Amino acid sequence: MHIRPASRLAVLCLAPFALAACGSDEPAEQADETVAEEAMVAPEGMSEDEIAAEMKKAILPKPGQYTSTAELVELEIPGVPAAQAQQMKDMMRASLSRTTSRCLTPDEAEKGFEELAKAQQEGCTVDSFKVDGGKFAGKMICDNPDASGTMTMSGTGTETSSEMDMAMDMTSANLPGGRMAMKMHVTSKRTGECPS
Repeated sequence: MHIRPASRLAVLCLAPFALAACGSDEPAEQADETVAEEAMVAPEGMSEDEIAAEMKKAILPKPGQYTSTAELVELEIPGVPAAQAQQMKDMMRASLSRTTSRCLTPDEAEKGFEELAKAQQEGCTVDSFKVDGGKFAGKMICDNPDASGTMTMSGTGTETSSEMDMAMDMTSANLPGGRMAMKMHVTSKRTGECPS
């Protein structure tokens, strides 16, 4: 079974938000629902200028060493036998449960959500993106030869931590049943200065 397209979509979604939103002690699900609702109203996509305008409202992360964890909340793979589906869930859950650490450089921190705008040239369109102080929400639509789907994300961020919920629903001829849906929860926290 091939799930590489899903990984690609997930990376496009997670990279800008997990690193640039770097967010809050407040759980993401408590983020202002208005922000999430307003973020889902641009059916024709956003221009890079519109995304840039929203990016200017974001709280950028402080450079330094960050630890991040991702939790698989839900995984649906129609067409896969129950035992195999459970095995895949367990493998993905184990893979995501590891805590990772990385140095966020001043240059990376300053770029903020720049990667989100670039995603539009990678077969994905930013359908909506809304920032309100430390809260953010967005939707991305991807249409590639081997997979297509939608991703939504919402969360909260401060200069030193973040929490984000992400949901992905994709279709691909490479998947049994042709579809996969996944929900994840990602947290990131600054732990100090980068090693010299």
